[in-house]
Amino acid sequence: MKHAALFALSLALTAAAHAGTAPRLLIDRLGLQTRQALAAPSADRTPQDVEREVAGEIAALVHASPGHVSLTETDAHGRTPLMLAVSGGYLQIVQALLTDASVRRQINQTDPRGETAWMLAQFAPGMTLAACQPGVLTLDRYPLLAPYLRRMAMLMTARKSVVVAIAQALEEAGAQAVPEAARARWLARCPNSTPALREALATDGDLLNTLVNEALARQLSFNKAYAAGLASIPQRPPQHMRFIDAAATPAQARTLRCPRMPAPAMRGALGWAGNLRLKAVAATRAGVVEVVDISVLSDAPPDTAVVDHFRGAIVRALAGYHCEGDQVFEQEFSFRIE
Repeated sequence: MKHAALFALSLALTAAAHAGTAPRLLIDRLGLQTRQALAAPSADRTPQDVEREVAGEIAALVHASPGHVSLTETDAHGRTPLMLAVSGGYLQIVQALLTDASVRRQINQTDPRGETAWMLAQFAPGMTLAACQPGVLTLDRYPLLAPYLRRMAMLMTARKSVVVAIAQALEEAGAQAVPEAARARWLARCPNSTPALREALATDGDLLNTLVNEALARQLSFNKAYAAGLASIPQRPPQHMRFIDAAATPAQARTLRCPRMPAPAMRGALGWAGNLRLKAVAATRAGVVEVVDISVLSDAPPDTAVVDHFRGAIVRALAGYHCEGDQVFEQEFSFRIE
């Protein structure tokens, strides 16, 4: 009995020790740490090193407390640590989590949208933003692309395709391949995708390959046109286009863990005076604001050119946000020009 009590106490202490390093929180921070490592490259600490350290912490938890509740607990949006790791493109984290039997038993669990970790692997969101949201490829939204492209480039230059390796690891651990369901879910989450891509997906059985190829082709074409200063680049997304799912319930920006949230900075003379209120609803992934919808709250807004001036300032500010986790948030901005 004495040994049993000591063993129980040891397990309790181990669980307490890991309470502040739950996999979900580690993965949320990893996105931010990866962004920072990509923005300031160092030979001493690469993004792969950062991910390896976090994978080591998760592996240590699995070894010390197999089946620990934090390995499979869901966040406020019903996402497991495995889903978050897959969505972020963290192969080493996925591999560490799959060493736990409880994670493997729940590998086909769905989130509230009906998506499994395997489906998220087919979406490869770290590489396919331009396929899901082609409206980001505009001059208006270009500031948001730079931090995203650093992460995309890292995933592309890996010796073995990270997104393919993640899908393979899931299947080897028992994940069910459900291509038709994955295709339906992607089409539902990406209503802004082009008609041509949606038609291609109706006949192409390889969702992952199709999405990656589409995103890369679009992104490379845009980058080349931007570098050449071509006037054919769209100034802004279509007016009716919305990037955030209307069913999403945004958090308030002040509740997020964002160590860096720069204020909007004005550029150039405006030739206008008055008050203007705007609201931004944005989505983050891996420490980066990927997309945003900006609406006017003022009852009598100025003309479009003036609103665009302030909208651009907000987009540039959001491009500098460093936030933990995959979140949807809203934030109001008030401007007074005298």
